[in-house]
Amino acid sequence: MSKDRRQSAAPGQAAVFDALESKAAAELGHDPHASEGPRSRLGKLEDLLVGGFAFGALALCSYNVVVRDLLPSAVLDLVEEVQVYLIVWAVLLSLGSVTLGDRHVKADLFLTMFPPKLRHASEMFANLLGLGFGAMLLWYGVQITYDAWEFNEVSTTSLRFPMWIFIASLPAGGLALAAGYLRRLMTQLARKD
Repeated sequence: MSKDRRQSAAPGQAAVFDALESKAAAELGHDPHASEGPRSRLGKLEDLLVGGFAFGALALCSYNVVVRDLLPSAVLDLVEEVQVYLIVWAVLLSLGSVTLGDRHVKADLFLTMFPPKLRHASEMFANLLGLGFGAMLLWYGVQITYDAWEFNEVSTTSLRFPMWIFIASLPAGGLALAAGYLRRLMTQLARKD
């Protein structure tokens, strides 16, 4: 926004324009891995797994789409089920890197207008809440996964897939999420605001 238009805006509007401008600058100039140095082996493994699961789901879907018209007898019935499993695993495993990169969907426009101390406290509260949610997802996910394994639950389709493998994505995602928020909290506590 030009300086002339900002000066002619009402005081409340100017604050909103300033907040939008600083938010856009932060978003456009933000590189989540710039301060972290080289990616850790764990981060690279996570990228490989998430990409592999997503690629596998896409490959299975593409195969069925192509074969459906050309050779209907070669269509795989299990594709839809396996696709869901792969996509859920990919999404839940990516929670850690999404958290560390600060790429969660959030409404933080007004947060940028807070005074620094209130902004810091709000971010601290949000990180604590995220850590608690990740720990809860991990705790209950382990219990549900163990129950599925103990009762030998399988899918109701012809694949008869062991459900504990699918449900294990919950504690894996919870662990990734909790680790991401814990690292954010440690970084925030070490930072001098």
